[in-house]
Amino acid sequence: MPSAAIDACCLIDLLTTEHAKAILQAAGLDWHVPTAVESEVRHVRRYDASNPGQILTVPVDLSILKAAGLIQPCAPSDQAEQDRFIQYAARFRSDGEAMCLAIAEHRGWIVATDDRKAIRVAQQAGLSVLSSPELLKKWFDRAAPDRATLEKALRDIQTLAQFTPNATMPDAAWWTSELAKSSP
Repeated sequence: MPSAAIDACCLIDLLTTEHAKAILQAAGLDWHVPTAVESEVRHVRRYDASNPGQILTVPVDLSILKAAGLIQPCAPSDQAEQDRFIQYAARFRSDGEAMCLAIAEHRGWIVATDDRKAIRVAQQAGLSVLSSPELLKKWFDRAAPDRATLEKALRDIQTLAQFTPNATMPDAAWWTSELAKSSP
């Protein structure tokens, strides 16, 4: 099974849906979360079950995904990865993106990110990149969630995680089309 490193923005999108486990499973990858990413992903926004219009900030608990064997922590394991991490850290606001790229580059892994700069830099480094729209599409194709579940996941990512795919991203048109099907 191919390995992938996921950065904070992408992980937060998946966690916001409350279907992260199923989405990660549907991707068919061996998922790794760099320690810098894990330290950045502390909270997600969710709707308050007792007051649906209210948005709460809730702590993230990755232990369920770890216990299920869906994600594994990772960190630079040698001087070359550490050096590359430092080089990338000078280019990014987030240590998570920098560590994700450094590790993926040295280990030949896929990178999961929604950050346009990280996508561009990863592609320039010859890395394969996945984004949230692609991961949600794989989940839709392989796990076949019902229409209401899919629509809620896409809307929650847009509203709660505040991510809307750029039109140039793979499967962005699919995302937009799926949401349009549910519009009045």
